[in-house]
Amino acid sequence: MTDFGLTNDYQVHNSLDQGEVFLPFLWHIFYDSLLCEVKRQEEFCGYRLNSYFIAKTGRVEPQAGFSSFFAAGAFVNDTIWVGSSQTATQHILNVASEFFRINDISINNDKMVAIPINCRVVSPFLTISGSPIFIVKKEEPHQYLGIFLSIDGLLKPSLAKAYSDVQFFTNLILKKAISDKQFLYLVSVVLHPIVSYRTQFSFVPLSVCCKWDALICKGFKSKVDLPLDFPNDALHHPSLYSLKTFKQIQTESKLTSIVCFANAVGILGWLFFHRFHDLQTLSWHPVHLLVSPVHLKLNSSNNFLVGVVHIFANCSLSFSSPGPSAF
Repeated sequence: MTDFGLTNDYQVHNSLDQGEVFLPFLWHIFYDSLLCEVKRQEEFCGYRLNSYFIAKTGRVEPQAGFSSFFAAGAFVNDTIWVGSSQTATQHILNVASEFFRINDISINNDKMVAIPINCRVVSPFLTISGSPIFIVKKEEPHQYLGIFLSIDGLLKPSLAKAYSDVQFFTNLILKKAISDKQFLYLVSVVLHPIVSYRTQFSFVPLSVCCKWDALICKGFKSKVDLPLDFPNDALHHPSLYSLKTFKQIQTESKLTSIVCFANAVGILGWLFFHRFHDLQTLSWHPVHLLVSPVHLKLNSSNNFLVGVVHIFANCSLSFSSPGPSAF
């Protein structure tokens, strides 16, 4: 019913038309029952993240710890199931198979993959609705929404994808008839945001940042007919071209991300709290590492949280804690 009268009749079927404006709302109502059932069977499904406080005596105190549970994430029909073992993952898939069978839903098995991380089984085998699921190989990353995952985790495929983006951008822009100002504009407005998005959950080592900077500077010097031995630092100088380095871009991006994570609610906020607490416990630091950031002497230079703490320490930044229970 509209201000201009009644619309044409619409026959409702047992499916959702792709592109309808109310599709996300209806899908949320429909799919929520499956997600709730998986969460309800917490004993058999999902992954529990536990954190414990260490007493002054050096012993772990389980009573003083906290934990959070995670089993699934869904964006419309793009779903990711998380299990702590092959048995737990198969149990989730069995629940999903029953849900699909009851509601007469056909799924495309060709789009389903399994990514075993820290798996002790040589050849894990998983099925859904009676069909086997493809297990990704070690050298084959898989994309889920905006991130890339592989058996090696998140860092390697993210850096590999970002590096390929830098190479593709550099090779493509060299073929275009553009000025130096246009080159700088495209780098800052197109390439830098892409790399920041690719690496939003990873920390890029300084050596990798320098490697990417060298590719951009080489392409820029070739484009404006500068000699190849022209110093790259001159291109980054604010009084010349003021071309930002990937280290600067990462610093700005990570500072923004940490503020967002610290204020996030739900599973994202809990994971942020868990991971920083575990890092603080591992480093035996008496104060939260964002309230009193220091250079950690840990063998994990590529770790996201360690890199963020080092950024805070280098920039002399810190979070202010309004009370002892703020963190």
